[in-house]
Amino acid sequence: MNSYNKDLFPFESKWISIQGNKLHYIDEGEGDVIIFSHPPVASSFMYRDFIKDLSRKYRCIALDYPSFGLSLSSSNYEPSIEGQASILEEFILNLGLREIYVLGHDTGGPSAFGVAMNHPHLFKGIILTDTIIYPVSEYKELDWMLGIVGGKVFSWFNASTNFLINGTYRYGVRTRKLSKGEREEYKLLFNTRKKRRLVTKMLYNLKESENYMQEVKNGFETTLNDKNALLIYGEKDPVQELGIADRIHKLLPNSELFLIKDEGHFPHEGQPKKMSKIIHNWIENHTVVN
Repeated sequence: MNSYNKDLFPFESKWISIQGNKLHYIDEGEGDVIIFSHPPVASSFMYRDFIKDLSRKYRCIALDYPSFGLSLSSSNYEPSIEGQASILEEFILNLGLREIYVLGHDTGGPSAFGVAMNHPHLFKGIILTDTIIYPVSEYKELDWMLGIVGGKVFSWFNASTNFLINGTYRYGVRTRKLSKGEREEYKLLFNTRKKRRLVTKMLYNLKESENYMQEVKNGFETTLNDKNALLIYGEKDPVQELGIADRIHKLLPNSELFLIKDEGHFPHEGQPKKMSKIIHNWIENHTVVN
């Protein structure tokens, strides 16, 4: 895959070398910076509608992590949540970014939040979408599910059938049916067994990264506790139904929580304009207050 469908993703592609990896990213608009950190079943492509709306007012930056989307990885790069955090940290420092709002979804959340913990002075606020900041071991159902996903049988099955991608965008997006072009683009993102193995590898890494996730949890209890935070979760997202969104909301004194009615784990595709509006209003209200 050498490019995204320009009708769906009408942005200028940019490239940067980080730790020997050739990273693809887009940088659209001007103003306060919003960085988008994607999950393992997607890439910067998932945020296309957000960027179309939000780049009118803000500088929107979305990168593809190594081996995902259009980015290429070096021969010695091992995909992991902590590895992505290291990539994102260097990316932010290389571009000299400040006044940042960072949006993290799924495993892209902990990757982004680790950077915010290391450089809290660079971040104005944190946006959490259908993600987790706690060690998976604290949630037995999630721990069990990720154990299955990372097992040999399921990993082989997913690599052979592209089950997770097909299932995610058929059942994970509940209030809108993706267009034929959108579905085809997602299939192209994971059109080889190697790419499909990356999905299960990254999801299982959430379970493996016990120490790192403990650091993320501690970071939100200390360094990041006073940051302005926006939580947007699908009402029927399994992570939300485990009580994780409410738990984070109660932990962070300067947080707001919005649930996207009837949506699952990927409201970004189901209700992108509604989510963009929530983000815009939250940033504007935050700006007025300060």
